[in-house]
Amino acid sequence: MRSKKARPIALGAAMAMTLAIALSACGEDGGDGKAADGKPAGTVKVLAVEGPETDALEEGAKAFTKESGIAVTVDKVARDLWSQRKVAELAQDAGTYDVVFVGGGDDSQWLLEHAHVQDLAPHLGDDVVNDIVNHELFTRDDGSFVGAPQYLNFPMLFYRADLFGDPGEQKVFKDKYGRDLAVPTTFDELVEVAEFFHRPPELYGTCIGGVDWSVFIDDTYFTYGQDSNFGDLDTGELTLNSPEHIKSLQYIKDLTAFNAPGWETQSFFDCDNQVQAGTVALYQNWLYAWDVLKEPMGDKIAMAPPPGAKTHLGAMLATIPEAAPNPEGAGEFIAWMLTDAYQLDQTEATGNLPVRLSQLDSADFAEALDQIGMLKDVAQRLTYQFTTWSGELSTGVAEAIAKVYQGEMTPTEAANWLQNDKFAGRKALE
Repeated sequence: MRSKKARPIALGAAMAMTLAIALSACGEDGGDGKAADGKPAGTVKVLAVEGPETDALEEGAKAFTKESGIAVTVDKVARDLWSQRKVAELAQDAGTYDVVFVGGGDDSQWLLEHAHVQDLAPHLGDDVVNDIVNHELFTRDDGSFVGAPQYLNFPMLFYRADLFGDPGEQKVFKDKYGRDLAVPTTFDELVEVAEFFHRPPELYGTCIGGVDWSVFIDDTYFTYGQDSNFGDLDTGELTLNSPEHIKSLQYIKDLTAFNAPGWETQSFFDCDNQVQAGTVALYQNWLYAWDVLKEPMGDKIAMAPPPGAKTHLGAMLATIPEAAPNPEGAGEFIAWMLTDAYQLDQTEATGNLPVRLSQLDSADFAEALDQIGMLKDVAQRLTYQFTTWSGELSTGVAEAIAKVYQGEMTPTEAANWLQNDKFAGRKALE
């Protein structure tokens, strides 16, 4: 992290660079808000979190600048700094950024309830808004469309296709469980198949990362998959001790028994390495993992829809703060981000799903993305956390999971502790 003393210098350098880019791209301001060549003047400043998707956005923005004459500065920051700055922009009207990205799976309810943001529909047009996958998830009750997804990412199920296709494995499984060995479509089947393939130290049934943020994400897989959530939108109450969440805690307890040793200090990125090493039979992880696994593993690995009714939305949502210095430029930038040209480049670069319905049906996108038909189906059942304080909640749930794993509490006791002690008196929508 940069020191506070270095910050004014860094900001000054950034401003000087932005000015230089703007003058180079646009020419001098003609006095009417446009450059001498008739293109819009000014810059768009973007706040985003570090990661491959933001790298793709920054690279693609060069084409936007060339086409529009609007210079773009993308601040790619660490997650803790991003969390602070997005609150400053969207809750405190700091007015530093024109576009602020927020987390689709964690921030959406807060965005709908509290964020000071502008309606994107006037910038995009109704035809574009209605073409965005799940656009209703990011639309307020008054009809304002407040968050445009840059991409779609979500959990999938990855499994050892060579083991599932082995006749010997199939016979032993059927003899033991009385059914055919198949890709799990329920969480009970997931536990059963993980148990069957758990043969340490050569092979482990599954992989769940134990660090707070990673194990909490696993908890969301199971909770959303049972068509449940952490809060009730109708009443605004927490539902942390619902029967479904108790079952989620039980599933995690069951599955961690089929992990490799040391999982408590690992994340799903470590799981990627274990799968590539051939030591894990099946696990749930984000769509990005398919690009990570398919080339080194070839026919040994396969991908399937995750079990359950709904699954965790992964996306960064572009918003325009109410205090944005250049909302018109921001609107042009977001409109460009949703175009076929950028979405195709991004799909090829990251392996994520494009965000418009018309793109999901396009031959160009089908060529760029494996199994797009399967992914399109999964995208229709995405959901996000129904609370407005996701960070604090996730830490508490991870603590409850640790209590269950260490034998301090049963899943029922841990769920009741969350609801009645840890977050006593709290509301889901605050």
